[in-house]
Amino acid sequence: MRAVDRAMGWLTWILQAGGALVLAFMMVTIGYDALMRHFFARATSWSMEVNAFLMVYLALVTAADTLRRGEQIGIGFLAERGSPLRQHVLRVVVALVGAVFSFTIAWRGWLMAHDAHAYGERVSSAFGTPMWIPYGLIPVGFSVLGLQFVLMMLTRPAGQQRADFA
Repeated sequence: MRAVDRAMGWLTWILQAGGALVLAFMMVTIGYDALMRHFFARATSWSMEVNAFLMVYLALVTAADTLRRGEQIGIGFLAERGSPLRQHVLRVVVALVGAVFSFTIAWRGWLMAHDAHAYGERVSSAFGTPMWIPYGLIPVGFSVLGLQFVLMMLTRPAGQQRADFA
């Protein structure tokens, strides 16, 4: 189990590092678009579309690392006031529901990406991004998030006092 936890740590770190690069790229392209619009009255035709899809990356693909580090928003009112057994049961239930939800969304996202690729769907803009690219971020992000929920459910000790994700 330790090897799986270590591998998951590396995977989520790589996706989070990708998020940092995406954020830096977004800052540059939005700044470029703002300068072009303000000084030359020539806004880019692609910046808004590309950055909207990159926001999807930031929101979905980096979620597993946020959960892994316990930096998500959580409500610990019930979990903090219970016995260690109650805390453990609550953690397992929350992780199970989170995993089922994540894998369901990943599966539906994969179907959307597959259909968009099969039918050649594109954004109706000058840039014309193939829709399977942003749709493909859905199964990637939610699959890794679901795996993180499963891993957390299997590796948390029963006597831990703090509820990390309940």
